Amino acid sequence: MKAPALHIDARLALHPREPADAPEMLALVDAHRADLRTWLPWVDTTRTLPEVRRYAQFSQAQMHARIAFDYAIRCDGELVGAIGLHAIDWANRSTQMGYWLGPPARGRGIATRAAAALVEHASTELDVNRLEIHCVTENTASRAVAERLGFRFEGTLAQAYFLQGTFRDIALYARLRPS
Repeated sequence: MKAPALHIDARLALHPREPADAPEMLALVDAHRADLRTWLPWVDTTRTLPEVRRYAQFSQAQMHARIAFDYAIRCDGELVGAIGLHAIDWANRSTQMGYWLGPPARGRGIATRAAAALVEHASTELDVNRLEIHCVTENTASRAVAERLGFRFEGTLAQAYFLQGTFRDIALYARLRPS
């Protein structure tokens, strides 16, 4: 059974990752590889169409098994980035959310609106109580999304992320479902 898309408004939607998206996803990553690799470790190891297709197949299997939920972010039908829920802990009803956008889509509220929709979906449809966002401390744009959505900064995880050959500190943000 295919998971449904999450329609945010007439222009913005989250679509479950699919192998058919692979050419468009690879083109987006290739066009902005130097920028994306600043914050995302997978960029350097994602270089071919078969790799991107395999990841989409893996994402579909994880979604079917309810282990993780990966979505392509589409604005006016164009793939502009991705967002997902990872490290789902069903026993404790908690998960981590990650997101990224290609540079042309930034600064337009897309990440905030996409993340808000996924927070709502996780809270209401998936019954998740705690959502976390982990981002490199210097990634002010990602931190701003977390803060706009009411996530609380809980602290810094020292050297918790290995990126470009260097250990980086992670800012940990969390939001609890309102009671």
